[in-house]
Amino acid sequence: MTYKKVPIIAIIGKPNVGKSSLFNRLIGRRKAIVAEESGVTRDINYETININGTDVKLADSGGIKKDSEEIHQKVLEQNQNLINKSDFIIQVCDVKDITVEDHEISEIIRKTSKPAILAINKVDNNNLMTEFYDAYTLGIQTTIPISVLHNRGIAELKNAIERMLKSYHSHEKEEKPSISPSDIPIIDVAIVGRPNVGKSSLLNMLIGDKRAIVSNLPGTTRDSIDEYLELEDNIVRFVDTAGIRKSKKIKENVDFYSLVRAKESIKNSTIAILVIDASEGITSLDKKIADLVVKEKKGLILAINKWDIMMKHGVKEKDYLDQLDYKFPHISFASRVPVSAIKSYNKIKLLKNIIKVYNNYTKKVKTTAINTIMHRLTLHSIYIKYGYQKDTAPPIFEFFVNKSEKVNENYKRFIINNIRKNVDFMGVPITVLIRGE
Repeated sequence: MTYKKVPIIAIIGKPNVGKSSLFNRLIGRRKAIVAEESGVTRDINYETININGTDVKLADSGGIKKDSEEIHQKVLEQNQNLINKSDFIIQVCDVKDITVEDHEISEIIRKTSKPAILAINKVDNNNLMTEFYDAYTLGIQTTIPISVLHNRGIAELKNAIERMLKSYHSHEKEEKPSISPSDIPIIDVAIVGRPNVGKSSLLNMLIGDKRAIVSNLPGTTRDSIDEYLELEDNIVRFVDTAGIRKSKKIKENVDFYSLVRAKESIKNSTIAILVIDASEGITSLDKKIADLVVKEKKGLILAINKWDIMMKHGVKEKDYLDQLDYKFPHISFASRVPVSAIKSYNKIKLLKNIIKVYNNYTKKVKTTAINTIMHRLTLHSIYIKYGYQKDTAPPIFEFFVNKSEKVNENYKRFIINNIRKNVDFMGVPITVLIRGE
């Protein structure tokens, strides 16, 4: 395969200067979470946009801040990593609050010798231009006054980005090619689950890059973030969603938007990986999240995380999976993989299951094969006269029977079970439509 190299522009700065608002303004929609709370953005949030005919990948970072708190230390590490692997940098500052931290960030940027733009935000009117001139002391040559709120200076900023892109040569950076989503078909995989079950750790294991912030603090991941991976001649896009909480626990807008995005990620995915904490067992919220996946008729993989803990306690995989089937009868079709994200246990198996489920999701069964399986299959005097696969992704089958008025959900399950006995549809929901003579 040949992939188009897409340059990465990192949007960095200390917390609460308007980085996420600028990110949203540039991509033309609200994706990054914006709130008054300082340091809301914690993970790296990516979006590919086109600027005057050139694709560019924007990266909205967590706020850089020196702090004793664990989460801020991790954000600092993430930002440093993003600066290192980006091609261009936009540093965002608040015109009314240029501090020592801003100078330290500018110093980090200058040491990289990478093309950079200094965007001085919240210059809402001309009276603030006097304070804007103080920003030149930060030492970044291209300095632009903007107001994200009032859309002032955004056109000038885009023009400056375009000038940087003109000097960009794709061969200059070959360490880790970025993939343009428009180049080839992509398998969208949503990583979902309760807060603090190991979703971000699982993403890090799968992509081999510590980009998603991992912390013991529940709800660390608030934005949905994505990453691309080449896998067996396919491209997989992983979306690590914010932890889904019970409604009564949503006490701030950030959690509300995280819940909305998690549901959107499931809706827009091909496959959902539901991460379960093996050490905590199956919960009612796990079942509700699974119901969201089933409702949208997506491919489903259960990643039973922290399996290393279960092995230490001598728990046998078969016994655990049997219990899982008992508690999750409505998703017995799901692919199930015990994993340990921290130990990288069963990483290869999980990756192979993604491709397996995708192949099953898009599988087309010949009409002759279907009718061989179902011909004169009888239950309660109802028999199938003829059937065929009407659609794929997800698979839909249509059958013509002699007494359609007697068909109920039990009969449909009877047909689905017989399909599964003869055709491998592991990990995939099957829809059956019944028609009369």
